[in-house]
Amino acid sequence: MKYTHYLGFLLALTTFSLSAQQMKWWNPADATFPVIEGRAWQTDLVRPYDRLPAKAEKTVRQAVWSLGQNTAGEYIKFTTNATELTVRYQISKAKSMDHMPATGVSGVDLYALDANNNWQWIRGAYSFGDTVQYKFTNMISGVPVKEFRLYLPLYNMPKWMQIGTPKDKNFTPLQVSTEQPLVLYGTSIMQGACASRPGLAWTNILGRKLNVPIINLGFSGNGRLEQPVIDLLNETNARLFVLDCQPNLVDKKVYPGADIENRIRTSVKSLQSKHPDVPILLVEHCCGVPEVGVDTTFFNRYTWSSEVMNKTFTAMKKEGVKNIHLLTAADIGFDSASTVDGTHPTDIGMMKYADAYEKAIGKILGKKGGKKK
Repeated sequence: MKYTHYLGFLLALTTFSLSAQQMKWWNPADATFPVIEGRAWQTDLVRPYDRLPAKAEKTVRQAVWSLGQNTAGEYIKFTTNATELTVRYQISKAKSMDHMPATGVSGVDLYALDANNNWQWIRGAYSFGDTVQYKFTNMISGVPVKEFRLYLPLYNMPKWMQIGTPKDKNFTPLQVSTEQPLVLYGTSIMQGACASRPGLAWTNILGRKLNVPIINLGFSGNGRLEQPVIDLLNETNARLFVLDCQPNLVDKKVYPGADIENRIRTSVKSLQSKHPDVPILLVEHCCGVPEVGVDTTFFNRYTWSSEVMNKTFTAMKKEGVKNIHLLTAADIGFDSASTVDGTHPTDIGMMKYADAYEKAIGKILGKKGGKKK
């Protein structure tokens, strides 16, 4: 009996070894052309997955620089005829947060664009050990797949990453788009808190809806309309700028109304001095509506922040400032199911956010706000 068990163990071990040997592995950091979509800088980087260029370390605050190492909004596009795929990597920070699961903080997320231009989510079996591993199997679609999109972690960054497919299958990484992106500057809500997985962060939902590149410059707790970050936005070839920083500008003692108004005006003026024809979408605090909850302490702060934005926008319009637009809290339409904690969106809230942005951007840039798929 023991001998039989031993033979079974050897057979299983041999099968596992052969399976491992039959995989081929690709490291995105070794690509000979840019493959990390969703960021504005592809060279002059300290680490291969950074969102900000190396020079920014000397100009932005340390907190912004550190958060810029998180891969929020980044993804890798590829084609393959494989029906199974493995992603393995190591992360640099804690795998989860109290209000956000490991799958959102540190996980990856895989989608496929089929020949009918519909996005299909692909379930992955995951494990979070010393090495994080996602295994995607039975990737069989009833409709041919044109492209796969692998979203990277929202609140972590890979030390290294490999994507594995069977050796006898094709795997072709795709170069990043050269199309003009939407460039977004904001807070933790923009970075992705508290989506259950990366593909459900509202910026990633919006990217699939509009089929355009989106640069996510959301910095958790640090979206403050600061000039060094605005200077970085000015380096991009944006088709639209979004300033969605009100959720970090709610404390009257730290940020008096006059200060917030000045930050809004200065940011708009700076962007328009370099990009006079590029529209700017300003955004109120998404949670400044009574439907979110009954805690008036937070509600009053959030509505006050929205009021400052609204009054500043209205004043600028009366002064003749052109090409600025406003997305209100009412437009976003949050309710009691929209947040985890009264501030950060659930997956329901993320979808509401993306829907509101799709509608607003469609009005600004045209029906779809992007290109045809």
